[in-house]
This record gives sequence, structure tokens and C-alpha cells, in this order.
Amino acid sequence: MMDDMVGLAAVSLLGVLEQGKGAFCGLLYLYGRFRYFCGYSQSAQGRLAPLYFSAQVLWVLIGFSSLGVVFSFCRVYLRVDPIQVVWSALPLV
Repeated sequence: MMDDMVGLAAVSLLGVLEQGKGAFCGLLYLYGRFRYFCGYSQSAQGRLAPLYFSAQVLWVLIGFSSLGVVFSFCRVYLRVDPIQVVWSALPLV
């Protein structure tokens, strides 16, 4: 139950900040949960791989959400765009 709440919160926050990545990761998470329930009906071993996959997708969602919050904080309160700083620091010819 707590996994689903964290996943929903991460998808919601990421959906506000980065819609494309949020939608893609949300679909991956739903696919992992679907595979988990299919494996649940077969055997205990059949549900472990989808469970781990769903957990990994949740960590990616949490990471993207955290980056979105940090980038928004930097843009609004520090008046610094971290992505622009990184691109300007790279020596592209």
C-alpha cells in the first residue's frame, strides 16, 4: 500500500515538472505492477522479477522528481538555471 502511495506521489510530482518522462515512467510502473499480478497467480517466484522492476521504476521516478524540485528551486529562488550552467561549462565546438 505504501509503495503505491509513493509511486502515485512521484508520478504526480514528476507529471507537473516533466510530463513526458513522468508519463513514460508511470506506464513502466503500471506494466511492472501488471506483471506482478500475473506472476502472483502463477507462483511466488513468478512475482519477484516484476516486483523488483516496479521498485526500480519507483526509484527512477523519485530521482526525476527530486531533480525537478531542485531545478525548480534553483530557477525560482536562486535565479540560476542548472541545465544552462552545465551546457555552458561543456566545451562544445
